[in-house]
Amino acid sequence: MMMRPRRIASTPGAWLGVTLALVACAQPARAPDTVVFASGADLESANPLVTIHPLARQVQRYMLFVTLARYDERLEPIPYAARSWRWSADRRTLTFDLSPALRWHDGAATTAADARFTLERARDPRTGYPRAADLADVEWVDAPDDSTLVLHFSRAQPRFPLVLCELPLVPRHLLAAVEPSEIRQARFNHAPVGNGPYRFVRRDAGQRWVFERNGDFPAALGGPPRLRRVVIAVVDEATTKFAGLVGGELDVAGVAPTSATLVERDPMLRVMDFPVLLPNGIVFNTARAPFDDARVRRAVSVSIDRRRIIDVALAGFGSPAAGPVPPDHPYAAATGAGRD
Repeated sequence: MMMRPRRIASTPGAWLGVTLALVACAQPARAPDTVVFASGADLESANPLVTIHPLARQVQRYMLFVTLARYDERLEPIPYAARSWRWSADRRTLTFDLSPALRWHDGAATTAADARFTLERARDPRTGYPRAADLADVEWVDAPDDSTLVLHFSRAQPRFPLVLCELPLVPRHLLAAVEPSEIRQARFNHAPVGNGPYRFVRRDAGQRWVFERNGDFPAALGGPPRLRRVVIAVVDEATTKFAGLVGGELDVAGVAPTSATLVERDPMLRVMDFPVLLPNGIVFNTARAPFDDARVRRAVSVSIDRRRIIDVALAGFGSPAAGPVPPDHPYAAATGAGRD
């Protein structure tokens, strides 16, 4: 049975960083509405307040939980759990109108109290939320009713706080009793109750996480997903990943760019590359000789054959960058930043 690849982007990655995905096109022994995704390590946690593991954060944002807002294709915030928002005239107060249809997977309603709790825990230094600094201007959070959330800032805000597109809401009724300093040890972290399009089913430590479609996910937020089940399988050996793809046990697995040519020889596999908006480069210590001399720095810069590095080390999967903004970033297109 043939399986269509999942969501795919075709633009290049950063000049010294790229991630590849292999999508198996045949699954002889498994239902077509189940996808198995290989992860090189066990997911750190299902709790977004304490997670730094990249794949775990993607699972949290797009499968298990919802955020107040989300990004559109131009990386601009658009409504999600919050159906709309409005600024005060002085841009020091931001009011959200939340969807009344959203529920936690245990049946409890998702309310503004959950959103306030999430933000308060994220701002608490005892929690250790990695992006707490992005909420430093928040003075206090109010939830006057179940569908209204109000953020009060210490100063006028120049734009929408993008952290609200990336911090999923967590259930107050399940985590309020956990002290912020103890949240990294909470049972919830490995047995989560979310409110997103997929429900947590089980975790086999060091082996797999299993998620199933939430048939009650509100239509206003996108409705239930097409895939019935998603399995995150822990596979750290490159040869095991390849064998799993060839045998149909895996659908998606990351591989080294230098392995792409080998993979492309298999007609049952497909190599997919997607953007990694993270440039890599050399940083000079300009306080010490000889790099305190701008001429030396320029000489080193022009001596680097960026294209050659990409071709040899990354098998061509990357784009040369001339600055801190990757050339394929949407803002680079508007300003010319990061281009040769």
